[in-house]
Amino acid sequence: MILFPEMTEPLNANEYLEQKYEISECPVLPLSDEDAAAQWDVWLARPDAAPLTIQGILSGCEAWLEGTPAGRIPVIYTTSRENFLRALRFLNPGASTLDVPDSVNAFTINSRSEEAPGHRVILLNEAGYGGVSWKETGMTEDEWIEKSMTLRLRHEACHYFSLRVLGGMKNHALDEMAADCAGQLAVLGTFSAALQKRFFGISEGSVLPGGRFSFYMKNLRDDAAREVIGAVEAALSSMESYLARRPDMAAEPNRALLIMKILGAGIRGCCDF
Repeated sequence: MILFPEMTEPLNANEYLEQKYEISECPVLPLSDEDAAAQWDVWLARPDAAPLTIQGILSGCEAWLEGTPAGRIPVIYTTSRENFLRALRFLNPGASTLDVPDSVNAFTINSRSEEAPGHRVILLNEAGYGGVSWKETGMTEDEWIEKSMTLRLRHEACHYFSLRVLGGMKNHALDEMAADCAGQLAVLGTFSAALQKRFFGISEGSVLPGGRFSFYMKNLRDDAAREVIGAVEAALSSMESYLARRPDMAAEPNRALLIMKILGAGIRGCCDF
């Protein structure tokens, strides 16, 4: 999840579904760290040396630098909704007006805090992924919480990869499909369209109450929702079939290429995998 959606005129279904990334050759990975990583090395080793806002965040959260294909990025992990939203407001004061559904518990943030301007940070909260309860998974509560953390972390790392390698990241169904695919592969080793629809909170062309997908439709005209959701459902099924035929693309060494393939194809292109 990216914090601030692009503010544009509402899109019709065709405009929304045509969005995709221009793909160039994949660089040598991992990328070198951004400059802010060195600053977080200092703050994590000596929290008392951090600015007061960062000290406030670190005092109530777990934090570390996570290695990703796009370089290391600071991760802040909270265990309560209150601390999650508090850290969100500290890093982006404008987020106090943002309506965050309970099913949304992760952000990749480009900080607007005066004390960490422009720092890219992953913010995670402890909860069942996509609003899915552990009782629905066949796992224990502890097992599902642990897997949910990994899902979120790999999801947000995918957004960071998109930002650094492809020059952008968006609150768009395409970005979320790619990021959740990365998360599913990291946790399950495979991709399930049915599970992904449950994570999105969509069913038979509609968004379920409180479903995550509502957050990705903010720039979409109301009359376009059913067509977009139908296209997303078709794309998810196609992605599942593709990865069943090409398990090599699900293997960790090829996942960056897979993510670029999805983001370069767009939702309609994914239907043709």
